[in-house]
Amino acid sequence: MKIKTANIFQVFEVNARPADVYDLLMTSEKHSAFTQKSAEINPIEGGSFAFCNRNHTGYFLKLVKNKQMVLAWTHREFPRGHFSVVDITLERNENGSTRVTLNHIGVPETCDGWLTEAWRKTYWEPMQNYVGAPAKEALEMA
Repeated sequence: MKIKTANIFQVFEVNARPADVYDLLMTSEKHSAFTQKSAEINPIEGGSFAFCNRNHTGYFLKLVKNKQMVLAWTHREFPRGHFSVVDITLERNENGSTRVTLNHIGVPETCDGWLTEAWRKTYWEPMQNYVGAPAKEALEMA
């Protein structure tokens, strides 16, 4: 069965160091603290994860500490057996904040609208609130 897919591309700035952002995303307790949802994370290449009360699951394809995470990622709403690729890069800005770039590749077209919004509402806005700074979107394209 062929599945029509789309990509989600988002860029934003968070008022924290790349190491802190990486830690928030890759530590079960901190991930749960800022999203207010359960997270089980085995932060090694090939390690598994279950985020947002087990709605997102998969495994880590590539990890570059404090710089990049590439995940084979699926969602409870995706067709059975379909995985997408989530590539998150972290870059320190001149002002000390972190530019976060999300490239979510292979999202089923039936899911890209709500999932684009879910990234913003479930991750980026809560992360900004958790570190105590207002959200700043540098660029966003779906």
